[in-house]
Amino acid sequence: MGKSKHFPMPLVFLVALVGSIVSEPMIPYSIKTILYAISLTIKEGLIFCLPFVIFSLIITSMVRLGAKALKSIVLILPLICLSNFCNTWLSYWAFIALPHKSWQLTGAITTASQLIPAFSIKLSPLVSNNCALISGVCLGFALGIIPINVSKFIGVLGRFCTLFFKCLIPIMPLFIIGTVIKLQSDGVLTAIVRGYLPVLLVFFCTSFGLVLLEFAVLSHFKLATFLYYLKNVIPAVITAFSSMSSAAALPLSIKAAEKNVTDEKNAAIIIPSSVNIHLVGDCFFIPMVALAVMTSFGMEFPDAYCYLPFAFHFILAKFAVAAVPGGGVLVMLPIMQHYLGLNADMLALVTALYILFDPIITSCNVTGNGALAIIFDRLANKLKLNK
Repeated sequence: MGKSKHFPMPLVFLVALVGSIVSEPMIPYSIKTILYAISLTIKEGLIFCLPFVIFSLIITSMVRLGAKALKSIVLILPLICLSNFCNTWLSYWAFIALPHKSWQLTGAITTASQLIPAFSIKLSPLVSNNCALISGVCLGFALGIIPINVSKFIGVLGRFCTLFFKCLIPIMPLFIIGTVIKLQSDGVLTAIVRGYLPVLLVFFCTSFGLVLLEFAVLSHFKLATFLYYLKNVIPAVITAFSSMSSAAALPLSIKAAEKNVTDEKNAAIIIPSSVNIHLVGDCFFIPMVALAVMTSFGMEFPDAYCYLPFAFHFILAKFAVAAVPGGGVLVMLPIMQHYLGLNADMLALVTALYILFDPIITSCNVTGNGALAIIFDRLANKLKLNK
């Protein structure tokens, strides 16, 4: 009997993505509403389970690390903050270096939903992701240093995560199809390409250029290693693009990191820890678009001294961001208003643009987390945190 053949998941996700865009005009409206409802149901289930998944992954990894877990956390937080801060400043200098005055950002934007799901299931998470993260860190550290046998408890958590990933990954194509059909039906994808191509190109070149440079440096500029790293993160990136959620791509991000790092325990601790707070795409897009809106409305461009407090509070606000569609910009609105002087109309424009570009922003966030996992693994091994 011959071996069963399985299509590689990156190909499956890519076919689902492209097929949804191409076939959307030919699909009856009633079928679209059902597919969109299925996608929303999958997302609701994911968001509901995500806090427990984060808790399980963190506590399992920290128990395995034992007393060394605290060293990992001490390394993770400064690493994420430094990355976010540097990326926020890079977006500022990139904006100055590019011909931003020619951008036309004040065109009409339509973000009203036209496709209504056939049914809707609402599942509110019992706890927040941040609460799950902090609880997992505290309990995992305590269990790692207390001399008691917790193997059965850890085994249950590990089996839950394994089952969760096994159930989620096969249905991700349905998730992608429903979400893309909704975006295409509402005209969002068309608006991105036609109306705001200059912004898209500037953001894409700077943010993804930086992330690709990081992968190139981490691969020591060896093409085979570079392509291997990218091949592993592609499924997570495609899922992030279609779902506009770093949380939705979490299982695939973990699997990619496990392949790209030398110690799988490092992947299991850095990816859940960074999914909500290490957002490379947000660090480039939000400041860049805020500055572009200021320019288009005739406001005075902030110098580096004025930009500094905005960048500082921008980084702090990252710890309150939810890795769900639109979550990255909402907590930043008061900061842009207070430190950059954007009025209500400007904030609405920034929010609308963020929603339009959210698929690409989220893809950049997930790609950046893939690079961060390798950096953390290298530093953890150099500092001998797991020895």
